[in-house]
Amino acid sequence: MIDEKLDYKLLKVKNGKPFFAVINIEVYKSDNENEIIEEYSGEGWTRQGNIENIQSKGYEDWKKAVRSGLEFAFSISNQKWKVKIKKVEGRIATDTNPTIIGFATILAFCEKTNLKLESEIIDKIENFTFKSWENRNHEKIPNFKNLGYDK
Repeated sequence: MIDEKLDYKLLKVKNGKPFFAVINIEVYKSDNENEIIEEYSGEGWTRQGNIENIQSKGYEDWKKAVRSGLEFAFSISNQKWKVKIKKVEGRIATDTNPTIIGFATILAFCEKTNLKLESEIIDKIENFTFKSWENRNHEKIPNFKNLGYDK
């Protein structure tokens, strides 16, 4: 069962371009190591204009972006965490791309853990995200540690 109260929603329009994602994660402190547990149970694409919810199969670019966002967040935290990814929603190729998904995941993680990012770091990641519709970057996997793309 997904607790809708845990939804983190990113919805912005910048320079006429939309940026939308919904991330639902459960976060727990861990004694050992950082752990990511993927529990996707969405329906995927149902029809044009509907919000897409990641299912267990497919959406590999979005899933990689969620992991990239969490790995970045883990790298700036002094704690170890266990994160259960319950839901990721967006609209592929119109409002949502992997970079937007990863950025929303970072923000969701910070909100759930009270992790404070320096404003300079937030600005850099946000600018990186807002340029993600340029140069076919919407087809690539973001690397938030170096603010580049892996694919």
